Amino acid sequence: MFHIFALIIFSQVFAFSYPQRYEGIGIYEEAVGHPLEVVAKFLPENPFIFEAGGHYGEDTLRFAKRWPKGKVFTFEPNPHSFELLQEATRGIENISVFNLAVNNFNGAATLYINYGETGDNPIFEGSSSLLEPSDWQAQYYKGPTAVVPCVVLQDWCEDNGIDHIDFMWLDLEGLELQVLKSSPEILDTVKVIYTETNFQDFRKEMTQYHELKKFLEATGFKMIAHWYAERYQGNAIFVRKEPFEN
Repeated sequence: MFHIFALIIFSQVFAFSYPQRYEGIGIYEEAVGHPLEVVAKFLPENPFIFEAGGHYGEDTLRFAKRWPKGKVFTFEPNPHSFELLQEATRGIENISVFNLAVNNFNGAATLYINYGETGDNPIFEGSSSLLEPSDWQAQYYKGPTAVVPCVVLQDWCEDNGIDHIDFMWLDLEGLELQVLKSSPEILDTVKVIYTETNFQDFRKEMTQYHELKKFLEATGFKMIAHWYAERYQGNAIFVRKEPFEN
């Protein structure tokens, strides 16, 4: 999981092994620690925001504060993380939180909770995933599993009377393509996507950046900013091409 300031911290620790890189529109390069200021340029003042991977609510609270007239729908499948998310967001009227995983099917799935190399440290649980750790990463992604309820985003939106999403914030630990491909109609309504990117198979069947970029470009998006650690991980902003280019 890469939160807003994660790349800054990451650069201090892994700069030698994984050099920091940027691609996209030059004026956004310095916004590495402030991506919401870039995102805001392409959104209305009252956006519908979908956050997949709410963790403890750090980013959720930023969305609610930045867009007080908007509505934030946050999904977090990990039971422990969800408890803390609920506590952090309780009483904030423009935030709704759901103890659900977004997936490419409706039903139950195994969540692989990451407690680090020792298997008992919740500090790492932000990188838990519905995808099983790859063989070479299994020694670092130890922890319990939990069976969690999953929904297809498009079906969930239809069931809850939501006809569009303006902004997607995706922290899916490699499940991006499966989720996006399963909800083409709601994806057509999206103006901006902020997503984690990956360049290694940390988990089995994990979405890699170049295939994600290819898919989003084919469905009408343009990558405008990508901050990343070369050959490792990063974060990217994609915007709908038509209004951007006009």
